[in-house]
Amino acid sequence: MTSYAACAQADLEVRRLTVDDLEFFRDIRAEALRTHPQTFSSPEEDEGGEAMMAAYRHWLSGTVLGAFWGGNLIGVAGFYVSPDKRSQHRGHIFTVYVREDGRGKGVGDRLIKELLAHAEACVEQVHLPFWSKQQLRSGPTSVTALKSMVPIPLRSA
Repeated sequence: MTSYAACAQADLEVRRLTVDDLEFFRDIRAEALRTHPQTFSSPEEDEGGEAMMAAYRHWLSGTVLGAFWGGNLIGVAGFYVSPDKRSQHRGHIFTVYVREDGRGKGVGDRLIKELLAHAEACVEQVHLPFWSKQQLRSGPTSVTALKSMVPIPLRSA
């Protein structure tokens, strides 16, 4: 595995992933599910097959950012607007993951800040259950936790 010990913010490229990045996305999501299964709502074994690849293509047609260091995808974070008409003022951040060698270098912080900048133009609230004082921490560990996410307002009411 490539070492990202010298990863500097100036050398970090953050960009929107596209369907052309499908294999990169699939690989990093599989790693995330394998190494931190408790922080995701679906188990690794549910991620295989064509149905999941179709879901990945759908996600990548939305807003999924990737952090690249030396051409390697080292982090991802996605954003979507709630599809329910009553809650279209809410956005949700999902699939936040930074590879171990990229942690502690501001990668997650940069991904979230860029997603929040995007979200500000789209919604009034963003659900950030894992974000605390600009530090990533472990995400929800149960279905109950997933259902009790607290929204973060983006604008004053």
